[in-house]
Amino acid sequence: MEEKKDVTTNFYGRLPNLTRRSLMAGTAALGGTLLVPAMARAQAPQPRTGGTLRVVMPYNPASLDPIAGRNNPDFNALLMLYDALISFDPKTLELQPMLATSWEFADPTTLVVKLREGVEFHDGEPFNADAVVFHIDRCRNYEKSNVKSDLTVVEKCEATGPYEVTFKLKFPDASLPATLADRAGCIVSPASVKAAEGGNVDRNPVGTGPFKFVEWQDNTLIKLVRNTNYWGDAPYLDAIEARIINEHNTAVRAVTAGEADIALNMSAQQMAVAKRDPNVVAEATPSMIYYSAFLNYGKGSPLADVRVRQAMNWALDRPVLNQVLWGGLGGGNCSMFPSGFWANDPETENYYTLDVDRAKSLLKEAGFANGIEIETHTWADQAAVQRQEVVSAQLAEAGIRLKVTPSQPAQAMQFFLNEKKGHMLLSPTGGNPDPATAYDRHFAATAYRNAAKLELPGYRELADASLNTFDFAARQQVLYKMQRFVLENALHLPQFTSAGIIVRSPKVHNFDFSLLQRPRFHKVWLEA
Repeated sequence: MEEKKDVTTNFYGRLPNLTRRSLMAGTAALGGTLLVPAMARAQAPQPRTGGTLRVVMPYNPASLDPIAGRNNPDFNALLMLYDALISFDPKTLELQPMLATSWEFADPTTLVVKLREGVEFHDGEPFNADAVVFHIDRCRNYEKSNVKSDLTVVEKCEATGPYEVTFKLKFPDASLPATLADRAGCIVSPASVKAAEGGNVDRNPVGTGPFKFVEWQDNTLIKLVRNTNYWGDAPYLDAIEARIINEHNTAVRAVTAGEADIALNMSAQQMAVAKRDPNVVAEATPSMIYYSAFLNYGKGSPLADVRVRQAMNWALDRPVLNQVLWGGLGGGNCSMFPSGFWANDPETENYYTLDVDRAKSLLKEAGFANGIEIETHTWADQAAVQRQEVVSAQLAEAGIRLKVTPSQPAQAMQFFLNEKKGHMLLSPTGGNPDPATAYDRHFAATAYRNAAKLELPGYRELADASLNTFDFAARQQVLYKMQRFVLENALHLPQFTSAGIIVRSPKVHNFDFSLLQRPRFHKVWLEA
Protein backbone atom coordinates (compact mmCIF):
# COMPACT_ATOMS: atom_id res chain seq x y z
CA MET A 1 0.00 0.00 0.00
CA GLU A 2 2.99 2.32 0.49
CA GLU A 3 3.47 3.39 -3.11
CA LYS A 4 -0.21 4.24 -3.42
CA LYS A 5 -0.43 6.32 -0.25
CA ASP A 6 -1.45 9.48 -2.11
CA VAL A 7 -4.34 7.52 -3.64
CA THR A 8 -5.85 6.16 -0.47
CA THR A 9 -4.72 8.01 2.60
CA ASN A 10 -3.21 11.40 1.96
CA PHE A 11 -5.91 13.52 0.36
CA TYR A 12 -6.45 15.28 3.67
CA GLY A 13 -2.97 16.00 4.91
CA ARG A 14 -2.78 19.58 3.61
CA LEU A 15 -4.62 22.08 5.75
CA PRO A 16 -2.04 24.88 5.90
CA ASN A 17 -4.32 27.71 7.00
CA LEU A 18 -7.05 25.83 8.85
CA THR A 19 -5.71 26.06 12.38
CA ARG A 20 -6.88 26.71 15.90
CA ARG A 21 -5.10 30.07 15.67
CA SER A 22 -7.32 31.19 12.79
CA LEU A 23 -10.39 30.37 14.85
CA MET A 24 -9.05 32.09 17.95
CA ALA A 25 -8.54 35.26 15.95
CA GLY A 26 -12.30 35.42 15.40
CA THR A 27 -13.26 35.53 19.05
CA ALA A 28 -12.61 39.21 19.70
CA ALA A 29 -16.28 40.15 19.42
CA LEU A 30 -17.10 37.62 22.10
CA GLY A 31 -14.43 38.72 24.51
CA GLY A 32 -11.30 37.21 23.02
CA THR A 33 -10.69 34.57 25.70
CA LEU A 34 -13.42 32.08 24.99
CA LEU A 35 -11.05 29.55 23.49
CA VAL A 36 -8.70 28.06 26.03
CA PRO A 37 -5.30 27.20 24.49
CA ALA A 38 -4.03 23.80 25.50
CA MET A 39 -0.74 25.29 26.72
CA ALA A 40 -2.61 27.52 29.18
CA ARG A 41 -4.40 24.67 30.89
CA ALA A 42 -3.02 22.86 33.88
CA GLN A 43 -1.50 19.49 33.11
CA ALA A 44 -4.28 16.93 33.14
CA PRO A 45 -4.20 14.01 35.58
CA GLN A 46 -3.76 10.47 34.31
CA PRO A 47 -6.74 8.75 32.62
CA ARG A 48 -8.99 6.70 34.85
CA THR A 49 -11.53 4.01 34.09
CA GLY A 50 -15.15 4.25 35.16
CA GLY A 51 -18.06 6.63 35.38
CA THR A 52 -21.04 7.54 33.24
CA LEU A 53 -20.60 10.44 30.83
CA ARG A 54 -23.72 12.62 30.70
CA VAL A 55 -23.94 14.12 27.22
CA VAL A 56 -26.39 16.73 26.00
CA MET A 57 -27.05 16.98 22.26
CA PRO A 58 -29.64 19.19 20.54
CA TYR A 59 -30.78 16.83 17.79
CA ASN A 60 -32.66 13.57 18.02
CA PRO A 61 -31.04 11.10 15.60
CA ALA A 62 -32.97 10.32 12.45
CA SER A 63 -31.92 6.69 12.88
CA LEU A 64 -29.34 4.58 14.68
CA ASP A 65 -28.93 2.51 11.53
CA PRO A 66 -25.94 4.26 9.92
CA ILE A 67 -27.16 3.75 6.36
CA ALA A 68 -30.70 5.00 7.03
CA GLY A 69 -29.89 8.31 8.75
CA ARG A 70 -29.71 11.71 7.11
CA ASN A 71 -27.99 14.32 9.27
CA ASN A 72 -24.42 14.76 10.44
CA PRO A 73 -25.42 15.11 14.14
CA ASP A 74 -26.52 11.44 13.97
CA PHE A 75 -22.81 10.69 14.31
CA ASN A 76 -22.88 11.93 17.91
CA ALA A 77 -24.37 8.50 18.63
CA LEU A 78 -23.30 6.40 15.64
CA LEU A 79 -19.57 6.35 16.35
CA MET A 80 -20.19 5.18 19.90
CA LEU A 81 -21.87 2.08 18.46
CA TYR A 82 -20.14 1.38 15.17
CA ASP A 83 -16.64 1.03 13.83
CA ALA A 84 -16.08 1.81 10.17
CA LEU A 85 -13.87 -0.14 7.80
CA ILE A 86 -11.58 2.88 7.60
CA SER A 87 -11.05 5.63 10.17
CA PHE A 88 -9.57 9.12 9.85
CA ASP A 89 -7.33 11.42 11.81
CA PRO A 90 -9.71 13.88 13.52
CA LYS A 91 -7.50 16.89 12.78
CA THR A 92 -6.29 16.20 9.22
CA LEU A 93 -8.83 13.64 7.89
CA GLU A 94 -5.94 11.42 6.82
CA LEU A 95 -7.34 7.92 6.43
CA GLN A 96 -6.30 5.29 8.97
CA PRO A 97 -6.93 1.56 9.57
CA MET A 98 -9.92 0.49 11.64
CA LEU A 99 -11.87 -2.69 10.83
CA ALA A 100 -9.75 -2.74 7.68
CA THR A 101 -6.03 -3.17 8.37
CA SER A 102 -5.03 -2.10 4.85
CA TRP A 103 -6.49 -1.24 1.44
CA GLU A 104 -4.92 -0.97 -1.97
CA PHE A 105 -6.00 -0.33 -5.54
CA ALA A 106 -4.73 -3.40 -7.39
CA ASP A 107 -5.70 -1.49 -10.53
CA PRO A 108 -7.87 1.63 -11.04
CA THR A 109 -11.10 -0.39 -10.83
CA THR A 110 -10.16 -2.97 -8.16
CA LEU A 111 -9.88 -2.12 -4.48
CA VAL A 112 -8.63 -4.91 -2.18
CA VAL A 113 -9.38 -4.49 1.53
CA LYS A 114 -7.72 -6.61 4.23
CA LEU A 115 -9.85 -7.04 7.37
CA ARG A 116 -9.03 -7.22 11.05
CA GLU A 117 -9.30 -10.67 12.64
CA GLY A 118 -10.72 -11.49 16.06
CA VAL A 119 -13.48 -8.85 16.08
CA GLU A 120 -17.03 -9.60 17.27
CA PHE A 121 -20.27 -7.69 16.91
CA HIS A 122 -22.14 -6.74 20.07
CA ASP A 123 -24.39 -9.79 19.55
CA GLY A 124 -21.38 -12.14 19.63
CA GLU A 125 -21.41 -12.81 15.89
CA PRO A 126 -18.02 -12.76 14.13
CA PHE A 127 -16.86 -9.87 11.95
CA ASN A 128 -15.41 -11.21 8.72
CA ALA A 129 -15.49 -10.85 4.95
CA ASP A 130 -18.99 -12.33 4.67
CA ALA A 131 -20.30 -9.70 7.10
CA VAL A 132 -18.78 -6.90 5.02
CA VAL A 133 -20.23 -8.26 1.77
CA PHE A 134 -23.67 -8.53 3.40
CA HIS A 135 -23.41 -4.97 4.67
CA ILE A 136 -22.29 -3.47 1.34
CA ASP A 137 -25.07 -5.33 -0.50
CA ARG A 138 -27.55 -3.94 2.04
CA CYS A 139 -26.19 -0.41 1.51
CA ARG A 140 -26.84 -0.80 -2.22
CA ASN A 141 -30.22 -2.54 -2.09
CA TYR A 142 -32.08 -1.81 1.17
CA GLU A 143 -35.12 0.36 0.46
CA LYS A 144 -34.34 2.71 3.37
CA SER A 145 -30.68 3.10 2.50
CA ASN A 146 -29.57 6.71 2.02
CA VAL A 147 -26.07 5.71 0.87
CA LYS A 148 -26.96 4.06 -2.43
CA SER A 149 -25.53 6.97 -4.40
CA ASP A 150 -22.25 6.67 -2.46
CA LEU A 151 -21.74 3.18 -3.86
CA THR A 152 -23.02 3.50 -7.43
CA VAL A 153 -19.43 2.95 -8.56
CA VAL A 154 -19.42 -0.57 -7.07
CA GLU A 155 -20.09 -3.34 -9.58
CA LYS A 156 -19.55 -6.07 -7.01
CA CYS A 157 -18.18 -6.60 -3.53
CA GLU A 158 -17.02 -10.15 -2.92
CA ALA A 159 -15.17 -12.11 -0.25
CA THR A 160 -11.80 -13.11 -1.67
CA GLY A 161 -10.67 -14.67 1.60
CA PRO A 162 -12.05 -15.10 5.13
CA TYR A 163 -10.71 -11.64 5.99
CA GLU A 164 -10.41 -9.99 2.61
CA VAL A 165 -12.97 -8.30 0.38
CA THR A 166 -12.49 -7.03 -3.15
CA PHE A 167 -14.49 -4.19 -4.66
CA LYS A 168 -14.86 -4.37 -8.43
CA LEU A 169 -15.73 -0.92 -9.75
CA LYS A 170 -17.60 0.25 -12.82
CA PHE A 171 -15.08 3.06 -13.25
CA PRO A 172 -12.07 4.39 -11.29
CA ASP A 173 -13.01 6.12 -8.03
CA ALA A 174 -10.26 7.65 -5.92
CA SER A 175 -12.80 8.59 -3.22
CA LEU A 176 -13.99 5.06 -2.39
CA PRO A 177 -11.68 4.55 0.62
CA ALA A 178 -13.06 7.78 2.12
CA THR A 179 -16.59 6.50 1.47
CA LEU A 180 -15.70 3.44 3.54
CA ALA A 181 -14.83 5.80 6.42
CA ASP A 182 -18.37 7.21 6.26
CA ARG A 183 -21.88 5.79 6.74
CA ALA A 184 -21.43 3.08 4.12
CA GLY A 185 -18.39 1.78 5.97
CA CYS A 186 -20.04 1.58 9.42
CA ILE A 187 -20.64 -2.17 9.57
CA VAL A 188 -23.93 -3.46 11.02
CA SER A 189 -24.27 -7.03 12.30
CA PRO A 190 -25.85 -9.18 9.56
CA ALA A 191 -27.52 -11.35 12.22
CA SER A 192 -29.30 -8.31 13.69
CA VAL A 193 -30.59 -7.31 10.26
CA LYS A 194 -31.82 -10.82 9.49
CA ALA A 195 -33.60 -11.03 12.86
CA ALA A 196 -35.33 -7.64 12.50
CA GLU A 197 -38.74 -7.33 10.84
CA GLY A 198 -38.14 -6.03 7.33
CA GLY A 199 -34.45 -5.68 8.15
CA ASN A 200 -35.22 -2.50 10.09
CA VAL A 201 -32.59 -1.93 12.79
CA ASP A 202 -33.28 1.79 13.23
CA ARG A 203 -33.95 1.21 16.93
CA ASN A 204 -31.87 -1.89 17.54
CA PRO A 205 -28.31 -0.96 16.54
CA VAL A 206 -25.67 -3.69 16.67
CA GLY A 207 -22.13 -2.81 15.63
CA THR A 208 -18.58 -3.55 16.76
CA GLY A 209 -18.01 -0.18 18.44
CA PRO A 210 -16.67 0.68 21.90
CA PHE A 211 -20.18 1.02 23.38
CA LYS A 212 -23.30 -1.16 23.23
CA PHE A 213 -26.89 0.00 22.89
CA VAL A 214 -29.23 -0.11 25.90
CA GLU A 215 -32.24 2.08 25.06
CA TRP A 216 -33.48 5.07 23.09
CA GLN A 217 -36.33 7.17 24.43
CA ASP A 218 -37.29 9.23 21.38
CA ASN A 219 -36.38 12.94 21.69
CA THR A 220 -35.35 12.32 25.30
CA LEU A 221 -32.50 9.92 26.05
CA ILE A 222 -30.06 7.39 24.58
CA LYS A 223 -28.23 4.98 26.90
CA LEU A 224 -25.14 2.93 26.12
CA VAL A 225 -22.71 0.77 28.11
CA ARG A 226 -19.08 -0.17 27.61
CA ASN A 227 -18.37 -2.97 25.17
CA THR A 228 -16.30 -5.21 27.46
CA ASN A 229 -15.28 -7.35 24.47
CA TYR A 230 -14.00 -4.47 22.34
CA TRP A 231 -11.25 -5.49 19.93
CA GLY A 232 -9.13 -2.36 20.47
CA ASP A 233 -8.04 -0.47 23.53
CA ALA A 234 -10.85 -0.69 26.07
CA PRO A 235 -12.94 2.47 26.47
CA TYR A 236 -12.49 4.25 29.80
CA LEU A 237 -16.15 5.04 30.46
CA ASP A 238 -18.57 2.55 32.00
CA ALA A 239 -21.54 4.10 30.22
CA ILE A 240 -22.88 7.10 28.29
CA GLU A 241 -26.25 8.75 28.78
CA ALA A 242 -27.09 11.20 26.00
CA ARG A 243 -30.00 13.56 26.65
CA ILE A 244 -31.67 15.30 23.71
CA ILE A 245 -32.33 18.97 24.54
CA ASN A 246 -33.29 21.06 21.51
CA GLU A 247 -32.93 24.44 23.21
CA HIS A 248 -29.23 25.37 23.21
CA ASN A 249 -29.24 27.64 26.27
CA THR A 250 -31.03 24.96 28.27
CA ALA A 251 -28.35 22.50 27.18
CA VAL A 252 -25.60 24.80 28.46
CA ARG A 253 -27.45 25.37 31.72
CA ALA A 254 -27.50 21.61 32.24
CA VAL A 255 -23.69 21.65 32.15
CA THR A 256 -23.27 24.76 34.29
CA ALA A 257 -25.70 23.30 36.86
CA GLY A 258 -23.73 20.07 37.04
CA GLU A 259 -26.61 18.04 35.57
CA ALA A 260 -24.58 17.12 32.46
CA ASP A 261 -20.90 16.80 31.65
CA ILE A 262 -20.75 18.02 28.04
CA ALA A 263 -23.04 19.76 25.50
CA LEU A 264 -22.42 19.19 21.78
CA ASN A 265 -23.24 21.19 18.64
CA MET A 266 -23.54 24.51 20.41
CA SER A 267 -23.37 27.91 18.72
CA ALA A 268 -21.47 31.13 19.36
CA GLN A 269 -24.12 32.47 21.72
CA GLN A 270 -23.47 29.58 24.08
CA MET A 271 -19.77 30.43 24.06
CA ALA A 272 -20.64 33.80 25.59
CA VAL A 273 -22.96 32.19 28.15
CA ALA A 274 -20.33 29.65 29.17
CA LYS A 275 -17.64 32.31 29.50
CA ARG A 276 -19.49 33.79 32.46
CA ASP A 277 -19.12 30.58 34.44
CA PRO A 278 -15.56 29.80 35.63
CA ASN A 279 -16.56 26.21 36.37
CA VAL A 280 -17.05 25.15 32.73
CA VAL A 281 -14.92 25.12 29.58
CA ALA A 282 -16.10 26.29 26.16
CA GLU A 283 -14.13 25.19 23.11
CA ALA A 284 -14.32 25.88 19.39
CA THR A 285 -12.45 23.84 16.82
CA PRO A 286 -12.16 23.99 13.00
CA SER A 287 -15.01 22.30 11.18
CA MET A 288 -16.01 20.98 7.77
CA ILE A 289 -19.67 21.69 8.54
CA TYR A 290 -21.21 24.64 6.72
CA TYR A 291 -24.62 26.27 6.55
CA SER A 292 -26.39 26.36 3.21
CA ALA A 293 -29.74 25.76 1.57
CA PHE A 294 -30.65 22.85 -0.66
CA LEU A 295 -32.53 24.13 -3.70
CA ASN A 296 -35.16 22.41 -5.81
CA TYR A 297 -34.27 23.70 -9.28
CA GLY A 298 -36.46 21.19 -11.10
CA LYS A 299 -39.09 21.99 -13.68
CA GLY A 300 -41.93 24.10 -12.31
CA SER A 301 -39.88 25.63 -9.50
CA PRO A 302 -38.99 29.34 -9.64
CA LEU A 303 -35.46 28.21 -8.76
CA ALA A 304 -35.21 26.42 -12.11
CA ASP A 305 -34.07 29.81 -13.44
CA VAL A 306 -30.37 30.23 -12.70
CA ARG A 307 -30.86 34.00 -12.48
CA VAL A 308 -33.10 33.57 -9.45
CA ARG A 309 -30.58 31.30 -7.76
CA GLN A 310 -27.78 33.75 -8.54
CA ALA A 311 -29.86 36.65 -7.22
CA MET A 312 -30.28 34.86 -3.90
CA ASN A 313 -26.52 34.37 -3.67
CA TRP A 314 -25.74 38.01 -4.48
CA ALA A 315 -28.24 39.12 -1.82
CA LEU A 316 -26.34 37.57 1.10
CA ASP A 317 -23.68 39.33 3.18
CA ARG A 318 -21.75 36.28 4.33
CA PRO A 319 -19.17 37.99 6.58
CA VAL A 320 -22.09 39.55 8.49
CA LEU A 321 -23.83 36.17 8.73
CA ASN A 322 -20.65 34.66 10.15
CA GLN A 323 -20.26 37.48 12.67
CA VAL A 324 -23.90 37.70 13.76
CA LEU A 325 -24.73 33.99 13.77
CA TRP A 326 -21.34 32.47 14.60
CA GLY A 327 -19.54 35.23 16.47
CA GLY A 328 -16.88 35.39 13.76
CA LEU A 329 -15.69 31.90 14.67
CA GLY A 330 -16.56 30.40 11.29
CA GLY A 331 -15.83 31.52 7.74
CA GLY A 332 -17.81 34.04 5.72
CA ASN A 333 -17.25 32.75 2.21
CA CYS A 334 -19.43 30.93 -0.33
CA SER A 335 -17.32 27.78 -0.66
CA MET A 336 -18.46 24.40 0.61
CA PHE A 337 -15.11 24.12 2.41
CA PRO A 338 -13.23 26.22 4.95
CA SER A 339 -10.43 28.53 3.85
CA GLY A 340 -7.17 26.62 3.70
CA PHE A 341 -8.73 23.25 2.91
CA TRP A 342 -6.87 21.68 0.01
CA ALA A 343 -9.91 21.35 -2.29
CA ASN A 344 -11.11 24.92 -1.72
CA ASP A 345 -10.00 27.30 -4.49
CA PRO A 346 -9.13 30.65 -2.86
CA GLU A 347 -9.80 32.43 -6.16
CA THR A 348 -13.51 31.51 -6.09
CA GLU A 349 -14.28 31.10 -2.38
CA ASN A 350 -15.61 34.69 -2.46
CA TYR A 351 -17.29 34.39 -5.87
CA TYR A 352 -20.44 35.99 -4.45
CA THR A 353 -20.25 39.12 -2.33
CA LEU A 354 -23.09 41.39 -1.28
CA ASP A 355 -24.61 43.20 -4.29
CA VAL A 356 -28.31 43.92 -3.74
CA ASP A 357 -28.65 45.92 -6.96
CA ARG A 358 -27.28 43.04 -8.99
CA ALA A 359 -29.67 40.66 -7.24
CA LYS A 360 -32.65 42.88 -8.05
CA SER A 361 -31.54 43.20 -11.67
CA LEU A 362 -31.31 39.43 -12.07
CA LEU A 363 -34.77 38.97 -10.55
CA LYS A 364 -36.16 41.55 -12.98
CA GLU A 365 -34.55 39.73 -15.92
CA ALA A 366 -36.15 36.51 -14.69
CA GLY A 367 -39.60 38.13 -14.64
CA PHE A 368 -39.83 38.93 -10.93
CA ALA A 369 -39.49 42.70 -10.91
CA ASN A 370 -41.81 42.89 -7.89
CA GLY A 371 -39.93 40.25 -5.97
CA ILE A 372 -40.49 36.55 -5.39
CA GLU A 373 -41.70 34.24 -2.62
CA ILE A 374 -39.68 31.10 -1.85
CA GLU A 375 -41.35 28.29 0.10
CA THR A 376 -38.73 27.28 2.62
CA HIS A 377 -38.30 24.48 5.15
CA THR A 378 -35.99 24.86 8.12
CA TRP A 379 -35.19 23.24 11.44
CA ALA A 380 -37.21 24.29 14.47
CA ASP A 381 -34.54 24.68 17.15
CA GLN A 382 -33.66 28.11 18.52
CA ALA A 383 -30.40 28.52 16.60
CA ALA A 384 -32.03 27.46 13.31
CA VAL A 385 -34.88 29.91 13.77
CA GLN A 386 -32.39 32.71 14.38
CA ARG A 387 -30.43 31.76 11.23
CA GLN A 388 -33.63 31.76 9.22
CA GLU A 389 -34.60 35.20 10.50
CA VAL A 390 -31.22 36.78 9.66
CA VAL A 391 -31.01 35.12 6.23
CA SER A 392 -34.62 36.13 5.52
CA ALA A 393 -33.89 39.75 6.41
CA GLN A 394 -30.92 39.89 4.03
CA LEU A 395 -32.81 38.25 1.14
CA ALA A 396 -35.77 40.58 1.70
CA GLU A 397 -33.56 43.57 0.84
CA ALA A 398 -33.48 42.23 -2.73
CA GLY A 399 -37.21 41.41 -2.82
CA ILE A 400 -36.82 37.70 -2.00
CA ARG A 401 -39.40 36.69 0.61
CA LEU A 402 -39.19 33.39 2.45
CA LYS A 403 -42.38 31.56 3.42
CA VAL A 404 -40.98 29.38 6.19
CA THR A 405 -42.13 26.03 7.63
CA PRO A 406 -40.04 25.01 10.67
CA SER A 407 -39.91 21.39 11.86
CA GLN A 408 -37.55 18.85 13.39
CA PRO A 409 -34.52 17.97 11.20
CA ALA A 410 -35.69 14.53 10.08
CA GLN A 411 -39.19 15.86 9.32
CA ALA A 412 -37.84 18.86 7.41
CA MET A 413 -35.72 16.54 5.26
CA GLN A 414 -38.76 14.30 4.73
CA PHE A 415 -40.97 17.20 3.62
CA PHE A 416 -38.47 18.70 1.20
CA LEU A 417 -36.49 15.76 -0.14
CA ASN A 418 -38.99 12.92 -0.04
CA GLU A 419 -42.35 14.64 -0.43
CA LYS A 420 -40.98 17.43 -2.68
CA LYS A 421 -42.72 20.18 -0.72
CA GLY A 422 -41.39 23.71 -1.10
CA HIS A 423 -38.49 25.22 -3.01
CA MET A 424 -35.68 25.33 -0.45
CA LEU A 425 -34.38 23.73 2.75
CA LEU A 426 -32.15 25.77 5.08
CA SER A 427 -29.86 23.32 6.84
CA PRO A 428 -26.31 22.67 7.97
CA THR A 429 -24.50 20.11 5.88
CA GLY A 430 -21.00 18.93 5.04
CA GLY A 431 -18.78 16.68 7.08
CA ASN A 432 -17.94 14.46 4.11
CA PRO A 433 -14.55 12.74 4.23
CA ASP A 434 -13.81 13.40 0.54
CA PRO A 435 -14.64 16.59 -1.42
CA ALA A 436 -15.75 14.67 -4.51
CA THR A 437 -18.21 12.80 -2.30
CA ALA A 438 -19.39 16.12 -0.87
CA TYR A 439 -20.30 17.37 -4.33
CA ASP A 440 -21.95 14.16 -5.48
CA ARG A 441 -24.06 13.87 -2.31
CA HIS A 442 -25.56 17.25 -3.07
CA PHE A 443 -25.67 17.61 -6.83
CA ALA A 444 -25.63 14.16 -8.46
CA ALA A 445 -28.93 13.12 -10.03
CA THR A 446 -29.12 10.19 -7.60
CA ALA A 447 -28.15 12.22 -4.53
CA TYR A 448 -30.63 12.19 -1.65
CA ARG A 449 -30.13 15.92 -1.10
CA ASN A 450 -30.83 16.76 -4.75
CA ALA A 451 -34.58 17.34 -4.61
CA ALA A 452 -34.74 17.99 -8.36
CA LYS A 453 -32.99 14.68 -9.16
CA LEU A 454 -31.30 16.23 -12.19
CA GLU A 455 -27.75 17.20 -13.12
CA LEU A 456 -26.87 20.34 -15.01
CA PRO A 457 -24.91 19.90 -18.27
CA GLY A 458 -21.20 19.75 -17.54
CA TYR A 459 -21.53 18.50 -13.98
CA ARG A 460 -21.06 14.80 -14.68
CA GLU A 461 -17.84 15.31 -16.65
CA LEU A 462 -16.28 17.18 -13.74
CA ALA A 463 -17.65 14.71 -11.18
CA ASP A 464 -16.21 11.74 -13.07
CA ALA A 465 -12.84 13.47 -13.44
CA SER A 466 -12.73 14.14 -9.68
CA LEU A 467 -13.17 10.42 -9.08
CA ASN A 468 -10.87 8.93 -11.72
CA THR A 469 -7.96 11.34 -11.21
CA PHE A 470 -5.52 9.82 -8.71
CA ASP A 471 -2.67 12.35 -8.84
CA PHE A 472 -3.06 14.84 -5.98
CA ALA A 473 -2.20 18.05 -7.86
CA ALA A 474 -4.31 17.13 -10.91
CA ARG A 475 -7.24 16.14 -8.72
CA GLN A 476 -7.03 19.42 -6.83
CA GLN A 477 -7.35 21.35 -10.11
CA VAL A 478 -10.40 19.31 -11.12
CA LEU A 479 -12.03 20.10 -7.78
CA TYR A 480 -11.24 23.79 -8.23
CA LYS A 481 -13.14 23.64 -11.53
CA MET A 482 -16.01 21.88 -9.79
CA GLN A 483 -16.18 24.65 -7.20
CA ARG A 484 -16.43 27.28 -9.93
CA PHE A 485 -19.12 25.26 -11.75
CA VAL A 486 -21.26 24.95 -8.61
CA LEU A 487 -20.92 28.67 -7.86
CA GLU A 488 -21.54 29.90 -11.40
CA ASN A 489 -24.68 27.79 -11.58
CA ALA A 490 -25.71 28.71 -8.02
CA LEU A 491 -26.64 25.11 -7.21
CA HIS A 492 -27.14 25.95 -3.54
CA LEU A 493 -27.15 28.93 -1.17
CA PRO A 494 -24.03 28.74 1.04
CA GLN A 495 -24.00 31.10 4.03
CA PHE A 496 -20.96 30.43 6.23
CA THR A 497 -18.73 27.66 7.50
CA SER A 498 -19.03 26.82 11.17
CA ALA A 499 -16.80 25.88 14.06
CA GLY A 500 -17.34 22.85 16.25
CA ILE A 501 -18.45 24.28 19.61
CA ILE A 502 -18.82 22.35 22.84
CA VAL A 503 -19.33 23.31 26.49
CA ARG A 504 -18.00 20.84 29.05
CA SER A 505 -17.09 20.26 32.63
CA PRO A 506 -13.32 20.47 33.24
CA LYS A 507 -13.62 16.90 34.54
CA VAL A 508 -14.17 15.66 30.96
CA HIS A 509 -10.86 14.80 29.30
CA ASN A 510 -9.66 13.76 25.85
CA PHE A 511 -12.78 14.75 23.91
CA ASP A 512 -12.16 15.50 20.21
CA PHE A 513 -14.99 16.76 18.00
CA SER A 514 -12.88 16.30 14.81
CA LEU A 515 -13.06 18.38 11.63
CA LEU A 516 -16.18 16.42 10.69
CA GLN A 517 -17.89 17.00 14.09
CA ARG A 518 -18.09 13.25 14.60
CA PRO A 519 -16.94 12.31 18.12
CA ARG A 520 -16.07 8.72 19.05
CA PHE A 521 -15.91 9.00 22.90
CA HIS A 522 -13.62 5.96 22.78
CA LYS A 523 -10.80 7.58 24.79
CA VAL A 524 -12.88 10.12 26.74
CA TRP A 525 -12.51 9.78 30.51
CA LEU A 526 -13.89 11.47 33.62
CA GLU A 527 -11.76 12.91 36.37
CA ALA A 528 -12.77 11.67 39.82
